[in-house]
Amino acid sequence: MTTDQSNIPPYAAVIIRLLQGVVYDDNREIWNALIDHQAQVREYFALIGVDVLIHESEGFAFLKQREAEEDGEFALPRLIEKRQLGYTVTLLCVLLVEKLIEFDVRGGDSTRLILGRDEIKELVRIFLSDKTNEAKIMDSLDAPINKLVEYGFLRKLASGEDKYEVKRILKAKITADMLQDIKRRLETHAQSLS
Repeated sequence: MTTDQSNIPPYAAVIIRLLQGVVYDDNREIWNALIDHQAQVREYFALIGVDVLIHESEGFAFLKQREAEEDGEFALPRLIEKRQLGYTVTLLCVLLVEKLIEFDVRGGDSTRLILGRDEIKELVRIFLSDKTNEAKIMDSLDAPINKLVEYGFLRKLASGEDKYEVKRILKAKITADMLQDIKRRLETHAQSLS
């Protein structure tokens, strides 16, 4: 059985890659096809209640499922998984978004924020209670850092060093309003622990 290749649109690979996760501009072939055919790609996903969010200046694109409205709109099954993040993973996300914002404000030659594993752990140190075993907590941060790699918010560099690129998708996933709300909830949680 042969497949008729003439029915496959030139942006089919873009659709497949978006279904797999975030598309970055360093994948030039896919990125250029996305930019060239963004109207068709958006139209394709709109049919199933999914928006294509393209951040050209930041160099990434991803899918976001529309929420069902309260007025009785038929609720579609979830295509895009929502993840409930634990306290430490959420705290790391917030701190890394703030670090990205600070990095962007400072400017410089590079557009990529690179941090070592120890630098990432150091961001959390000020949030540790005086009563906690700091060494034990610092060691336990490896699992949340690995989770952020798994979610695509951090990318381990191939250099062999323990360094990570903080992916800009974090700023799109955690907006400024969300950042303030999360920070308030984290502060409330931290106060309840002390």
